[in-house]
Order: sequence, then structure tokens, then C-alpha cells
Amino acid sequence: MLPRFILQAEENLVEKPWGGDFIAKLKGIGLKGIGESWEFSAHPSRPSKVAVDGVMSMLELIERYREEVIDGFEEFPILVKIIDANDNLSVQVHPSEEQAKELGEKDHGKPEAWVVLDAEEGARIYLGFKRDVDPEEFRRAVERGEGVLDYLNAVEVKRGDAFYIPAGTIHALGKGVRVLEVSTNSNVTYRIYDYGRGRELHLDKAMKVLNFERTDVEKLRQRAKRVNGVERVVDTEFFKVDRILSSGRMKNEVFQILLCVDGRMRLVGEEEIVEVGKGRSVLIPAITKEFEIEVEEGSEVYSFSPAKI
Repeated sequence: MLPRFILQAEENLVEKPWGGDFIAKLKGIGLKGIGESWEFSAHPSRPSKVAVDGVMSMLELIERYREEVIDGFEEFPILVKIIDANDNLSVQVHPSEEQAKELGEKDHGKPEAWVVLDAEEGARIYLGFKRDVDPEEFRRAVERGEGVLDYLNAVEVKRGDAFYIPAGTIHALGKGVRVLEVSTNSNVTYRIYDYGRGRELHLDKAMKVLNFERTDVEKLRQRAKRVNGVERVVDTEFFKVDRILSSGRMKNEVFQILLCVDGRMRLVGEEEIVEVGKGRSVLIPAITKEFEIEVEEGSEVYSFSPAKI
């Protein structure tokens, strides 16, 4: 029988050369160098394991219980990560769904959004070009490895900031920024510039998908809206992110992933009660239409869900 509140059987952690100890501290794990935590990933490259019928992968969960979990979707539509940029991440871009198909990718296109959990003083992200850019001029700069960041909007960020990153938008996390990232269920990335660290670049594909027009960062900045104990911090045609501000009864429109960044929450269903502590997440399947959430004072809890079909 499918639980009304689904827990991960184990953490899905990714070591990265730029990873730090933020995620390990968040989850109470004695590890270092963790760059990403994938929460309830159903991506084939790195599926999470869930506590259903013992233990199974998210891919098996969706195969067995598709309608009960993601009612109406053909496949799990979102990918949620916690990212710790303890050093500068590569400058990159993701294709749209149409561009991914045109380029022969087996993966989907990837629009995404960031919610800043923590930022060191002066830490920044890079988001879009700060002026209209000639593609060949930019390509020459990348090939020389000189002045690439000078073309980009450098945005100082603080805790609570949120940004939408449409497919085709050049972007990067700077050192000292930790974010929640939500995207479509895709992991396709074209790396453009990597600070001379010697990793593979994907410049030819990147040049085919980049939007070389000036990006107005303020149009991509997400502005929170409060409604009935929930703060909508990201709102796009693909996915949405809410911060749960208070206890109460919640309706589950499709499905959602709840993540407790700080404090504790308690979920109460018709027959099940689940306690979720700091650094832990829970999947609320579509079959759970309503439930009570009790949020401990001072807690920081987020909900990730797809846009309706």
C-alpha cells in the first residue's frame, strides 16, 4: 500500500570539487565536499530511493504507482536540489524543450529557479548578459578565457532572494551562495566557462541555445506573495515554490515535495502521522488530497510542486 506521506530511504548526495559543508551541516551528516543534494529525484542519471514496500527507486515508484503519485503526468516533472557553491560554479546554459530535441538530447529542456538559503557577504550570482552581445565576439572571449564574466550581470544576493532562469539564459552561482534549485526534470547542461579548471566545455551547443540579448534581472527576480499562511516565492509556468508560514490544513493540487530547512514539521493524514526534522524532505503523492501541517515556531519549510497540467 502506498503511504500518504513518502520518505526517502537514504540521502541522495553528490560530491563536487566546489562543494562545502553546508549541506552536511543542514542534514546532520559528517561529510565534506557535498555540492548537491537531490530531493526525491526521478531523473534516470541519479534516482533517489524511497521507503515504499521496503526500499525502491523513484523510477520504480512512478512505474508502479504513476496515477497515485503524479496523477495526470506521464513522468515526474520536476527536479529539486540543494546546492552549496563553496567555490565559483561554471558559467553555463540550458536548452529549451524544443532546442534539446533539435540538438538530439535524450533529456528534457531545463528552465529553473533559485531560492537563496544563505549567502556570504558580497556573494553574487551571474544572470544573463548585461547588454546585447555579438555571438562571435563572445565566443572569442570564451576561447581566450578572458573577460567572460564582464559580459554578465553580476548580482549580489542575500538570503530569501529568488530568481527565475529561463532556458537559454547564461548563468552561474558565485562562491559563497547556497540555494534551493527547482527545474524541470532534466540534467542537461552546456558548460561555457570553468575558470580554467580543465573540465569539458560544450561551447558549440551553448552557442546554439544562448539568448544574446540583454537580460533585465529585475524581470527574473521573483517577488513573494502571501496567501493564507503560504508565501509564494517562485511562480512560473513550469513549477512553483511556496514557503509554509504557519500550521493549518493544506490541499494537494497534484503532488508536492516538502523540505524542512530549519526547525520541524508534523504532517497529519487520515491514518498517518509523520514528523520531519531539519534537512529532511517528504513527498506528498497526488492520492493525498488534504492533510494537516503543524509547523514548529521559527521553522523554515518549503513546498515544491509542478504547474497544473
